[in-house]
Amino acid sequence: MDAYSINFYDLLSRALGAGESIQSFLDNTMALKYNTLQLDGFTFEPFMQTDFAYEQIVGELAQNPVAQYYDLDSPALPDAPAGFKSYTGKIPRMKKVEYFNEDKLRKMKLVEDRRSSTPAQIAEIAYQQLFITVDALIGGHTNALTYQRHQAVSTGKFVISATNNPKGVNGITLDYHVPAANKTTLSGTARWWTSATHTTANEGSASDPIKDLKDVVAKARYAGVRGHFEVEIDYLKEVLAHSKVLAVLGAALLPASDSTAQVAYAGIQPYERQIATLATIIGAPIKAIDSLVPIQSIDKAERAFVTANTNAFEKNVFVFVPDGNIGVVKTVEPIAIEGGQYGSFYGGKLLLTVGVDYVKKCQSFNTEMTSLVIPEVPQYMWYLFPNA
Repeated sequence: MDAYSINFYDLLSRALGAGESIQSFLDNTMALKYNTLQLDGFTFEPFMQTDFAYEQIVGELAQNPVAQYYDLDSPALPDAPAGFKSYTGKIPRMKKVEYFNEDKLRKMKLVEDRRSSTPAQIAEIAYQQLFITVDALIGGHTNALTYQRHQAVSTGKFVISATNNPKGVNGITLDYHVPAANKTTLSGTARWWTSATHTTANEGSASDPIKDLKDVVAKARYAGVRGHFEVEIDYLKEVLAHSKVLAVLGAALLPASDSTAQVAYAGIQPYERQIATLATIIGAPIKAIDSLVPIQSIDKAERAFVTANTNAFEKNVFVFVPDGNIGVVKTVEPIAIEGGQYGSFYGGKLLLTVGVDYVKKCQSFNTEMTSLVIPEVPQYMWYLFPNA
């Protein structure tokens, strides 16, 4: 019976022994290596909530209107208090699971037997397998939150669809209420490109990227907002190659009368210098978003899972984003039933539950996290869609 004891199928006991718990493993080992969250401008709320309903509080920018002039004996009238709006919705739950099944265990046992492994070597093999298993789970939630953040900023909403959530629920749209007046969509020949192929031959004859970006900055300035543009990196590279952008960059970078030489000079500059120069010209910093997240879908024809990278930040849009904090990440507190094997990550927001199925002879590692990225200043975010 020794070969079939639960110890053989218990990856935790084999990897950690009696000296370390799954929580200490998460705290000490997993904190050292996993892909980092990209939540710029958003912070986790300090307290988790007990129910799934969330409230989006849209507050007004704190401003100090100029002092008013009155008759000497007339009392001053108070300024109107800063207003706010609120919207409600439900926070969706994210889940992942990894099974350490009989097939994986038999392969590990085969390696151990062939190597005549010592107890220390066996523990090391199991420890590595545990790390790989848990790292994949935590990384999945990390990527999901990063994707939420970039979708919220680049689209003004978060859509759960069959494309980004093929194995779960879909058809859910969480709208973050960006005012329609904050969205500019170019049309006709004013589009930067009039075709899906972004080449010089397809540039709109009346396109003027520099003016369009300056117009957005002007709107933000008159609203009293300081901020920066965010744009997907590959799309930004295409914009930098636009003939009218190159002409302006060249004139700024090369003080010469030969426009051809100016364009050629601008075109060979490193992207960092091109971006910095463009930012100076339009009057606002530009942040290139380079973020790919893997999404697994089901290929019904091949009867297989297919994983492909997708851009977390949408292309074909420039978003003017206020500097500093622009929103929060709300989380529903997870619940664990007493008696199980549990661990938590991200300050208790992610719950890891380890289960055992004695019949199927497998151990499951289940994670859940009920968190949602919510912008709180959507009225101070401006969107420019250059080619509709």
